[in-house]
Amino acid sequence: MSRWDGKLTSRPLPEEDASIDALEPFERERLAETWLMRAAMERRVADSFEVVRDALVRRQAGPELIALATRAIDDEYRHEELSRVVASRFAGRDLPAPERLPLTPPKHAGASPELRDTLHIVGQCVFNETTAGAYLETSLDHAVDGTLAKAALRELLSDEIDHGRIGWAHLASLDPKTRAEVTPWLHAMAFTNLREWRRETPSDPTHTPAMTRQGVPPSAVVHEALVDALRTLIVPGFEQLGMDVAPLKKWLDEGASTLTPS
Repeated sequence: MSRWDGKLTSRPLPEEDASIDALEPFERERLAETWLMRAAMERRVADSFEVVRDALVRRQAGPELIALATRAIDDEYRHEELSRVVASRFAGRDLPAPERLPLTPPKHAGASPELRDTLHIVGQCVFNETTAGAYLETSLDHAVDGTLAKAALRELLSDEIDHGRIGWAHLASLDPKTRAEVTPWLHAMAFTNLREWRRETPSDPTHTPAMTRQGVPPSAVVHEALVDALRTLIVPGFEQLGMDVAPLKKWLDEGASTLTPS
């Protein structure tokens, strides 16, 4: 259950945005669809952070990390509503909340219950939230027209950075032996995370430069940013913690394919 106070952003969203009125009707429709899908995804992330919070409790993590994960659940409920509001502004009418996306946490077959908890924390926070931050930063960099989009993207980005820190702090708190148990799972987790991001940001043949200027860059630009986040943020972070990233680097150097062999 969400406990956020109903305040969507730290600063009020712009009341007017003339750049939205200048868009073609189909561009507004596509942008509304993008933000409404983002709302659905943010709601699913709230469910994922419930898994993370419970895992941190079982692992007897520090109270500050548990509190941050608990706050993250509320952040994601707020993100859902913020995204719905932005979608409605692009659509020019109030849109209902999107259908709830199911969450199926990874099974991590063969891992002990203790290790599975840590893998869930690392998967959501280190991989997904760090990658989400790169995605939002790229979107914000391209949002040269939309004052509404820029305000919303800044709000989302500020929270994602904190959410990613949960995973990094948990990893840093582990003893070297436990971190060594996590290491063999890194490549598969990176592959799965990148594959899902690519699936959820497909190429759109109707994409236009005006949509880019509203903070929705082409999928090729997004996908490049996702791989760059792995290469320049996530892999170096693991290296600093003394984890073997040779398989990850090899995969990235070979093009970071997420095609499943037939």
